[in-house]
Amino acid sequence: MDEFDFIVIGGGPGGCVTTSRLTENSNVSVVMLEAGPDRRGFLADNLAVGTLALTPRKSSNNWAFDSVPDPGLNNRRDYHPIGRGLGGGTSINTLVYMRGHRADYDEWATLGNPGWGYTDVLPYFKKLENNQNFRDEYHGNDGPMWVENLRTDSPYHDVIKRACSEAGWPYNPDFNGAAQDGYNTVQVMTKNGERWHTGKGYIHPYLGRRPNLHLMCDTHCTRVLFDGKRAVGAEVLQGGQRRVLRARREVIVCGGGVLSAKLLLLSGVGPGAELQAMGIPVIHDSPAVGRHLADHIDAVLGYHIPGDPNLLGISPTGALAAWRAWRRWKKERRGMLATNFAEVSVFMRMDPDSPRPEIQSEFVIALAMDHGRQIYFKHGISIHVLHLNPKSTGTVKLASTDPLTDPLIDFRYFSHPDDLPILVKGIKRTAEIMRTPTFSKLVKRDLITAHCQTDEDWAQFARSQAGTNYHPVSSCRMGPTPADNVVDARLRVHGMQGLRVVDSSIMPRICRGNTMAPSIMIGEKGADMIKEDWR
Repeated sequence: MDEFDFIVIGGGPGGCVTTSRLTENSNVSVVMLEAGPDRRGFLADNLAVGTLALTPRKSSNNWAFDSVPDPGLNNRRDYHPIGRGLGGGTSINTLVYMRGHRADYDEWATLGNPGWGYTDVLPYFKKLENNQNFRDEYHGNDGPMWVENLRTDSPYHDVIKRACSEAGWPYNPDFNGAAQDGYNTVQVMTKNGERWHTGKGYIHPYLGRRPNLHLMCDTHCTRVLFDGKRAVGAEVLQGGQRRVLRARREVIVCGGGVLSAKLLLLSGVGPGAELQAMGIPVIHDSPAVGRHLADHIDAVLGYHIPGDPNLLGISPTGALAAWRAWRRWKKERRGMLATNFAEVSVFMRMDPDSPRPEIQSEFVIALAMDHGRQIYFKHGISIHVLHLNPKSTGTVKLASTDPLTDPLIDFRYFSHPDDLPILVKGIKRTAEIMRTPTFSKLVKRDLITAHCQTDEDWAQFARSQAGTNYHPVSSCRMGPTPADNVVDARLRVHGMQGLRVVDSSIMPRICRGNTMAPSIMIGEKGADMIKEDWR
């Protein structure tokens, strides 16, 4: 079968949701194309081991891109793990269930995107969610995505919470409820202690049961095909062979914050002069494709807490603890191997007059540096400090017309003068938590920032150590003006027919928190829009 009503390109959150929801109508045929595998088994089920095994290096489940040298990072290249395979980022990430601040979405609406305010998107967050711990007006309890409290039973939850209280931060019973500020353990997208990625929630239950749902994994889409300004199909590489698939209604691009822009550029939709310079025929001059790329810049602190078996570490103590944790996870799906690593978060405003938190600090129960690629033969805690509202933006461009070549990713971190001072303030405020009575008794050594005394010291630390928190967005930005945005409020590409983008790349502004849950919400809302437009 080479012709379908809808072709969905990308098997991540946007693609899984859109495909699943459209195929609820048995009269509509949909094919979803995913470059990576439909991974099954232990690495797909165990959150901790899967993340450790698949995130630090390129694999069938990880695109593992490097950015271009970044002046804001002392000309370092920053490593960017990006999920590849059914489930996309949810197949390798830490599955934190965080929606962001309610005012984020109201801001999207005021930027000229009607229907995207908080009251508009809350029903879609509730629709996707099967929350095992909250039953109230903010949460859903029968959606495809299982959401639950961590099952690690870690005593460090109480330790970190006590220290946060000593540092003067308020307790927040629910980051996704009435308010965002404060500290608490996070909720995660796991089901009874196992990874619950969007492929498991939206696709697996219907494979073989919906004849109109077609899944093509290990299938790399090389470009979208057009008849004039209408998208009519996709060219793919499958098993080393080129193949053309036809779309009777729409082609829906769901590649995420980096790869959706790359595919549009390869297909001739983007800044016309740049495409012409590369020899790509210009289908549509869309200046904003690949522009406005945003991310949460993240600096990591590290503290040595000797020989504590409740913290993941490389030592004889750690090896014995890991063996016991493995046996417990096999039997109960609980304990240390049910961890998502970033178990506790704090949301902070740097000024009492700030309208929303600018900093999120994620407490990790291991010394996890450089995306797990830097190993300490110690036990300890690392803390990721995120700038939630960066003003710096970058670009996604093509390095080559070869669709298998990595794109040129330039986040231009700290290029806006406001960003570095706010992150420095947030790092210093977070470091104060480690000097509270609770942590002062536990921490033997500050491993990374003991030398930092002045703001300039902290700024140099940030430039030399900071990098991505895995939240690339906005490279196909949603907005009313085609000159500065890629899609309209119904996620249709400006100036084109039969072509939409449904993923995190459409965010008009990055939301203040982990971006996976908002990406699934975008899939839910986008699917409803497609259904409405085709009645």
